[in-house]
Amino acid sequence: MVIYTNPEPLNYPQDATITDVLFRHNLNDTPDQKPAIIDGISGEVVFTYATFRESVRKVARHLRHEVGVKEGAVVGILSTNKNYYPICVHAILAVGGVVSALNPLYEPNELAHALGLSEPAHVLAEEALLPKLVAALGTLPSLFEKPSLHVWDTAESEPGVYAALDVESIIQNGVADFQPPRYAPGTAAKKLAFICFSSGTSGLVKGVKLSHGNIVSNIFQQSQGLRGMFTPQTVVALIVPFFHVLGLAGFCCQYVCQGAPIVTFKRFEVGPLMEAVNKYSITHINVVPPIALELLRNSAAQGEYPSVKCLINAAAPLNQRQADQLCEKFGCVVTQWYGMTEASPSIASQRENEVEIPGTIGRLLPGIEMRIVDEDFNDARVGEFAIRGPNIMQGYVDSGKRSDSPHTPDGFLRTGDIGHVDENGYLYIVDRAKEMIKVKGNQVAPAELEAILITHPRVTDAAVCGIYNEHGTSEMPVGYITTDVQGGEEQQLLKDDVLKHVHSQVSRYKQITGGLHVLHAIPRNPAGKILRRLLPAKLQAANRSSVPSRL
Repeated sequence: MVIYTNPEPLNYPQDATITDVLFRHNLNDTPDQKPAIIDGISGEVVFTYATFRESVRKVARHLRHEVGVKEGAVVGILSTNKNYYPICVHAILAVGGVVSALNPLYEPNELAHALGLSEPAHVLAEEALLPKLVAALGTLPSLFEKPSLHVWDTAESEPGVYAALDVESIIQNGVADFQPPRYAPGTAAKKLAFICFSSGTSGLVKGVKLSHGNIVSNIFQQSQGLRGMFTPQTVVALIVPFFHVLGLAGFCCQYVCQGAPIVTFKRFEVGPLMEAVNKYSITHINVVPPIALELLRNSAAQGEYPSVKCLINAAAPLNQRQADQLCEKFGCVVTQWYGMTEASPSIASQRENEVEIPGTIGRLLPGIEMRIVDEDFNDARVGEFAIRGPNIMQGYVDSGKRSDSPHTPDGFLRTGDIGHVDENGYLYIVDRAKEMIKVKGNQVAPAELEAILITHPRVTDAAVCGIYNEHGTSEMPVGYITTDVQGGEEQQLLKDDVLKHVHSQVSRYKQITGGLHVLHAIPRNPAGKILRRLLPAKLQAANRSSVPSRL
């Protein structure tokens, strides 16, 4: 059995909670008066590190004594980005509660599914989202125990519907006399901290159980593996939502506990972001592919931004051409980060001095072990990544139960990502296991073809999926592109040229024999992952399979 690791041993407090790290550890000797949260629009230093910790104590005390949040209770948060969002996350954790961050973009039926999985005792909600929340709760079975609702951006309660939880007033006028619960030795790290929701690109979301030990280990894995990247001298722009695992575990926990000031935005807008970059000397920006493309195309991003050192791409691959264009435009480096909700979330990342190695997602973080396996879980040179470590989730929530585990008997979790490792320990991802196209017994990676398609100078985005031939004996790759070329005849000439461009670089069985089509936009989720099930060929195949047979 071949197991890949980072040679550096992981050193971290193995029986600590996230609250312990926030209150008792100071990873980078961050001064109390260093800004922790800066409002990206007003420029106000909303919290220093001293007032951040004090505010957590105030809100935690209120949650314990006034709201009645008990140890082990799940507390949902349904809100867009607020400056006090991370305060409430840490306050819930500090009283021994479990945070379930809900997506404010969910429709009521999607929200009802997430609520049914996490079973919150309380939900803290933004007032504007209350109608959606009430509608979602109304669709749940009568046996479902409804949570108490607390609106956190109003001072007025509505009896019988919700109670006001005026967080800003609590932070300003509350009492900071609070002590977290004490746990028996050997139990703190096992306590559940988060129920996060996976991306659900192929169906309804899954609830992912992350413990305090999972998150704490990943904070130290990042701190050691990317030593010097996130410090009090770093200023990070938050343009991802707090409810996403990158916002929840990344910004609320990783960056806060490492002392890196965060500049917050309610939503991603190029103009306000770029104004803030120069005003507040932002050094690092976390991006996903759609945001990266917008930074390349939007005229509001024109200018000089000398403070920017690094763009960190996450959630989905960014092709090398776009990465190079971003480097040239901003005079910075673009690093690739690899992780998943189930890993709390970081697995591997490029350091800023490793960007000259094309195509890699970096090396494993300390404390993570990885195998590369085939379908039978035997060692393979190119195969599926399976990972093991203290940051790997406890399991999935299943129909309200929190005890199921997807791990193998020896503790490895299959990621679904296909790739390989070079002789220096750098990881390369080829594709997703479930998205591989099988052409006459050969496996074709859509990502490989997409990477070639996007190198054509007139192609702006691309996606590939597989469909069966008319005999149903083999799959064929089908390609989709976006382009600025207009007109039917011109587009046909372009498609012919693009196919020649691709086919000259791949084996015969990898050729796009199912056709090449022009779309207005490639369907992607908010994190930038291609939604292949929404590509026209997949939709047509699904429609055909759903038509009842006639005898």
